Amino acid sequence: MKARLLPALALAVAGLVAIWFFVLRDPGGSTKAKPSTTPTAGSVGSGPRGPAGDRGPARGDVGEPTVLIDDDPVGALRLEGLVLDASEQPVAGATVVVSTNPRRTTTTDTDGSFAFDKLVGRPYTLIARAPTGVGGPLTAKLTATSDPVVLRLRPAGSVTATVVDRGGQAVANATVELRGLDAQSASTDAAGKASFAPVAPGRYEAVASAPGFAPAVAIAAVGAAQTEVTLTLMPGAAVSGRVIDEQGQPVVGARVIYAGASDWGVQADERKDGVVSDAAGQWTFAALGAGSYRFQARHERFAPGTSAIVTVDGKTATEGVEIKVAVGATVAGKVVDTSGAPIASARVRIGVATRSMVGSEPRQVFTADDGTFVVRGLPKKPLEAVALAEVGSSRTTEFDASAGDVKDLVLTIDQTGTIAGVVVDKTGEPIEGVQVSAMPDFRSGTGGDPMQFRLRGFNPELTGSGGQFTLTGLAPGTYLVRASRNQGMRGRMPGFEGTAAETGTTNLRIVLPNDGGITGKVAFADGTIPTQFTVGIGFANEPVTSKDGSFTLDQVAPQKYQLSVRGPDFDTRSLEITVEEGKVNDVGTITVKKGRAIAGRVMYQGKPVVGATVFAGRQIFGTGSTNSAAFGGPPGRGSTREATTDEEGRFRLTGLGPAALAVVAEHPDLGRSAARYVQRGAPDELQLEILVAGWGVLTGTVNNDDGPADGTIVSAQSVATPNALYSVTSGPDGSFRFDKLAPDVYKVSAMLGNPMRGMAFYSKQVAVGPGTPARVDLKVERGEITVKVSVTVAEGEVTGGVAWLISGSVTAKNAEQLNQVTAQQPEGSSTFGFMMGARPRTFENVRPGNYTACVALVPAGLGPREAGEYFSNHAADLPVFCKALAVRPTPTEQEVTIAGAVPPRLPDE
Repeated sequence: MKARLLPALALAVAGLVAIWFFVLRDPGGSTKAKPSTTPTAGSVGSGPRGPAGDRGPARGDVGEPTVLIDDDPVGALRLEGLVLDASEQPVAGATVVVSTNPRRTTTTDTDGSFAFDKLVGRPYTLIARAPTGVGGPLTAKLTATSDPVVLRLRPAGSVTATVVDRGGQAVANATVELRGLDAQSASTDAAGKASFAPVAPGRYEAVASAPGFAPAVAIAAVGAAQTEVTLTLMPGAAVSGRVIDEQGQPVVGARVIYAGASDWGVQADERKDGVVSDAAGQWTFAALGAGSYRFQARHERFAPGTSAIVTVDGKTATEGVEIKVAVGATVAGKVVDTSGAPIASARVRIGVATRSMVGSEPRQVFTADDGTFVVRGLPKKPLEAVALAEVGSSRTTEFDASAGDVKDLVLTIDQTGTIAGVVVDKTGEPIEGVQVSAMPDFRSGTGGDPMQFRLRGFNPELTGSGGQFTLTGLAPGTYLVRASRNQGMRGRMPGFEGTAAETGTTNLRIVLPNDGGITGKVAFADGTIPTQFTVGIGFANEPVTSKDGSFTLDQVAPQKYQLSVRGPDFDTRSLEITVEEGKVNDVGTITVKKGRAIAGRVMYQGKPVVGATVFAGRQIFGTGSTNSAAFGGPPGRGSTREATTDEEGRFRLTGLGPAALAVVAEHPDLGRSAARYVQRGAPDELQLEILVAGWGVLTGTVNNDDGPADGTIVSAQSVATPNALYSVTSGPDGSFRFDKLAPDVYKVSAMLGNPMRGMAFYSKQVAVGPGTPARVDLKVERGEITVKVSVTVAEGEVTGGVAWLISGSVTAKNAEQLNQVTAQQPEGSSTFGFMMGARPRTFENVRPGNYTACVALVPAGLGPREAGEYFSNHAADLPVFCKALAVRPTPTEQEVTIAGAVPPRLPDE
């Protein structure tokens, strides 16, 4: 997440806000908890229980952030709907799932109808599943006047999970869960396989469990074809402890979960994996694998408590883990309209006020009939609250609960701006049941603070029978309004695509063409088919498992795309295509070539290493325990190839592309090699000798002016090979730990902010060796100066780029060199942010001192989809323009203008 990674991520992923805020969530408690009894409206729970997590975006609730909420209160509304097949005929016996808390499921009647009663008014996401296909996910806001929801079935995907042990042997009778809005479960057969069909498209967690093993998790991105995942079960051992209060007394009924401190991909699901403390405050997890963990407890009467980092070996039981919880703050208040009248059944969300990318999820309750609400067990910290109602929302209100309870908090539904209109087809006929959403136009600079959407989310609407829609609760500003027949994100960029409209628009007309599709085939020049590959037109690449190399992408909006084909055995191939309305573009056979190769041998203490995994790619992006993060990462991360060494310790990797590579080898027992920087054409790239040198451990703390900095992302970037980067997060005590690093010299950085408004890094350099853990303590020192960085060009138009503000004096000719130079700085701070057009990049909280301001511009004609990939492929070709800058104590706003140039566009091959 340092210099090279984040600019690429920022430029490539228009859904950046959703990724950072909704995916890289607080690993201390991010998923679902055991169901509780139904609470009364206006309070959380009814007894010694804590709130349960609801991970929306990963489970089909697009636009909703993760919130912590007990079961929904009993309401008076009824959600009705209909499931139809491709011929518009009703489907009987279809399974329909709705995103209540907990989830509810029903089956359609003979006329295809379904209904869910006793609901409160809020947005709900629905999925339908039948042998003939799937419908949704589709989100509809339920009100007293809502139209029925229509779910239309289309061809569905399937998932096959293979469960093996560490030695690669099949594990029979393991339980595999496919966790999504529509959760499914199956047991493995003698070959270790479990199959799921049909499966609605989306991102799922496949979770395998078996006695004596720690749970294994893999991410499954499901499309319309078959998806295959492999889950490797590792040995596990019991971990137990107790929950106590500030006086050391046991706390009964607390819900306890675990989260990887070093590997943030290891996260318990509260509803499925959490355990509850007994009368003695005791709790036990039957089997956890080797690694470092934090254990968190939640209880209605207490603020969340988190243990110190606990490191276990996965072989011997660990006992005595202590989680201390303090009496939490209670916040009571009322939601009213602008006349002061109470609003019933409004959603109230309260979260910790933070500028960190990783923050704890907000709590959510519903108001009672008199508009009142009570939220108990909140942290005694500065908090922020928002109320969401049918007619609008409140402004985000900040308040301080550090001293304890807060009473009489009033949230006024005064943000009642709307955008209304109609969705029609090209003939002017209205379209019913279309998903309509609005996101701030970040391109125009009027998108506001992205951090606010972590609390309030983005709520889509569904068109009525006349194609009409009304988006409510909007702040003044410009929005990009997008209509879609489905909720998928294939090829679409929220916040960067759509029809521009101002708040208050009443007659927006959106012409929605029929979706098209893409089909084709991938093969080598000799006609053989790659064993595995992915195709994609947006952020996500979809796996293809067909035997003949054929692929199909459906539900693609008609426009131009950059179609990318990626695989472990060939160079990435990209081609520009156009999808026309209602037509499937047959791109024919896409011929790929094995392309650039590297080869060599992995050694340990002079002997070849058998069974080592070799990673090579433009960007190796890992956690504190692995070279391959479970999700997230920059475009370059998708280019990483893997190979396993043979009996002589040898390996060969192909399809690596022209960019400089990071190459790392590791063995689970022997350790990891320092990252090698390999340029194309290097004389030894086919005779590399990679030396495994054991495991290094790095610990430390992050502090700011107020003390320990919780939820801060900490990155460790190889100084010699900056495109090898690993990340963890700090806990409530500010501590962090990397369990498995190669012995090497690293630049370790605490990261604050976000690329939309400027991301800052506070860094130190540290040497990590095998054996004794290394330590580095980081201090976040924020200033009060705002610096604006502008760029001028003599020719052409500035369409976008990246700006940096780096402490000290640095010089570089291109973005690749700048990445290397900043990584080699022993300590200091740096900030980066991406530039939208020619608007200045503003950096806040800068301390007085000497800095270097730099900009790198992308070629004209690149859309947001292509810019990040281009930046990753051509960092060595993108010129950097820098200027020395002395930031003075006054004034509080200062500027620097840099003369730059728009570079020509170079081919990717």
